[in-house]
Amino acid sequence: MNNRIFNLSNLIILIPFIFIFIIEYLTPMQSDDFVYYIKGNSIAVHLNHYFSWSGRFVSDYFSTLLLSTDSQILKSTTIAIIVTILLFFITKIGNSLNKSNRYFNLQFLTLFFIYWITIPNIGQIVFWIVGAANYLLTNLFVVTFIYALIRYFKERKGITLLLLVSFFAGCSNENTTWIVLLTSLITSSFLYYKEKNKILFLSTLLVFIGFSVLIFSPGNLNRAALSTEFYELSLVSKIWLFLSDKLPYALSKTWIPILVSLVLLTSYIKNKKCNNFYLSLLFIILGLLSTLSMVVSPTFPTRALSGPHLFYIISCSFSISHILNTKNKSIISLSTLSVISTLSLVSFIYSYSQIVFSYNSVNAQQKIRKYQISKSIIENQKIDKIPNFYYPKSLRAGDSIDLYNDPNATGKYYNLSNSVNVYPINYNYSVIINGKKIPLPDSENTGISNIYIGKDTLLRDTSIAIEFDSVNKFTPDTKFIVKTKNGKYYEYKNLKVDTLYGMNVVGFIIPVVPSDIYSISYKRYNETDVTIKI
Repeated sequence: MNNRIFNLSNLIILIPFIFIFIIEYLTPMQSDDFVYYIKGNSIAVHLNHYFSWSGRFVSDYFSTLLLSTDSQILKSTTIAIIVTILLFFITKIGNSLNKSNRYFNLQFLTLFFIYWITIPNIGQIVFWIVGAANYLLTNLFVVTFIYALIRYFKERKGITLLLLVSFFAGCSNENTTWIVLLTSLITSSFLYYKEKNKILFLSTLLVFIGFSVLIFSPGNLNRAALSTEFYELSLVSKIWLFLSDKLPYALSKTWIPILVSLVLLTSYIKNKKCNNFYLSLLFIILGLLSTLSMVVSPTFPTRALSGPHLFYIISCSFSISHILNTKNKSIISLSTLSVISTLSLVSFIYSYSQIVFSYNSVNAQQKIRKYQISKSIIENQKIDKIPNFYYPKSLRAGDSIDLYNDPNATGKYYNLSNSVNVYPINYNYSVIINGKKIPLPDSENTGISNIYIGKDTLLRDTSIAIEFDSVNKFTPDTKFIVKTKNGKYYEYKNLKVDTLYGMNVVGFIIPVVPSDIYSISYKRYNETDVTIKI
């Protein structure tokens, strides 16, 4: 019986791992991944980067280590493990004041669904390797530190883990490191005052060293020199800029986890003296303080909200643990948790299905990009641009991969002597690989050899790619008319030809699903319409 329970527990913990692994496996190299890949693992190179650009030595080095493996399976496994351990420790933290772990699996899964649906920018925080190193991994350091600290306070156990993680938690992230340092200083002082126990001061020292490595990096000063306009502002002006611009933006991206945290606090209405209540409230406050610390930052990318989001999820963990483990369970509290859990699960299913489709599309687009580069190398032709990724819209804008491109890094990654820029394509050109291919018999007269049709996004719209035998067979005055089964017409003209996958392709999006398309017609100036029935 115990073995069955143990096996079930293992399977439950594997659920987030599997879901994260699938998406990460479909995720291509993107944005700064190319930059950090070519840095390699040389200590000298990373020290130069530390002194010239960034204080995030640990996360930067982790990026290059993981990218240098060139193994999509290893990269996907690593990111999935980090997310799973992160959620495991968050659940353990919420249960730290309880004698029973009876509902651990339920709490763990609920937190996973809440975490997924409320995270501000999952594409750049979790599925982007460099982003995961800077935000996901560092959040794991913070969570491990909090878990070990609470465990030592409660049981006087876990000091080894606490000391091991203290430095890394200290150099975690700019808007969480000072909270870790302040927490460590307060708790070590409190323990010394109560018991004359000095051991936590060693942890605080390690946190401070990590804090100093991150914050006082010469590279940070060099980077700050690029934002002289911001740093020349008075403190009052910086505060006003934060309150009028940055804070409203941050709240617009984190209002859902804040709301969930506050709603779960209602479970303490009849038991406000419960320690879980104070800790739940404390972590909401820490989340807000983490956001407020960005008043001194010249920029505020959405991914920087990973720290505040982490604290809100920890708050949820304490509240959920209280609801599930309190002896006199409240019907209202259980109902509230049931509603939140159900909404999170339904939203997760809705969100995940769209993200799988979108990342699978991007994965196919990467194959097209690689084909073009390989073809140019084989034919000894210069290639200086490739199509940028087209991310099919999913539930949230933050689901997308990072579309930034560093031309020099991209060129070096593919062993080219020149830089490689990207150009936009405004339809889901993965239909060339993933879509329905319709060969046309009379290509000599029509100039069109194939039509590719597929979904633009999972739930709506259609992307159509039309392959021309030759660029000369297409003229700017060519007009395309799509007729739907309910008699509607959609007209497209002034399109451009792109070279994709060795083909001359014209593409566009129509606002109907593929099954609703009846026919596609095209006409060139002074020529008869050619209609293809789908």
